[in-house]
Amino acid sequence: MATEVYILLAIVVVGAAYVFTRVSRALRFHGKMLVTCPETLKSAAVKIDLARAASTSVAGHIHLQLDDCSRWPERGECDQDCLVQVERDPEGHRLWTIVSRWFAGKKCTYCGKPIERLSHIERAPALMGLDAKTAQWDEVAAEKLPEIFSTARPVCWGCHMRETFIREHPDLVVTRPWKKSGPLGEYIPEEHAKAGEEHRRTNQEFGPH
Repeated sequence: MATEVYILLAIVVVGAAYVFTRVSRALRFHGKMLVTCPETLKSAAVKIDLARAASTSVAGHIHLQLDDCSRWPERGECDQDCLVQVERDPEGHRLWTIVSRWFAGKKCTYCGKPIERLSHIERAPALMGLDAKTAQWDEVAAEKLPEIFSTARPVCWGCHMRETFIREHPDLVVTRPWKKSGPLGEYIPEEHAKAGEEHRRTNQEFGPH
């Protein structure tokens, strides 16, 4: 009886390890990917069918198949030749990786603070286009990002929200220019700074000699 139990446990362990290996191989291709469509030579956003990838994983080889593509349903009958790109370098084609690398080391165009590392929990940073409008990167169609990256400028989430509010509610915003001219180097309204300069100039001209 004990021998049968050990054999059963061994079968379960081997089976679980086999399934885990298949799933872990398939998970290398999780998430949205960016590829160059062989037909149009333009960027396309795709997703891999992970269930099929796991079920077809044999001896280290995986048969990939698309689950979704930004060109579908119009071009849903393509040969899926783009899968070669993903199979060779899944991490390099993952959207999250591409976006993270673009924002890495950059500073906000408005406030100058470093852009924080991308997080699935924290608020997403934004992109400022040539039209000076900002949009969170995850609100932009993934297949358009590579082209946008060539001209866009990075913006932190806080500045993006401020600029969006100003753009959408200009009647509720009072813009006052500020100047770094306080006695301790702090920012003060420009009109106050001018008044202070005139006051100092007057004292210098008419003050005691």
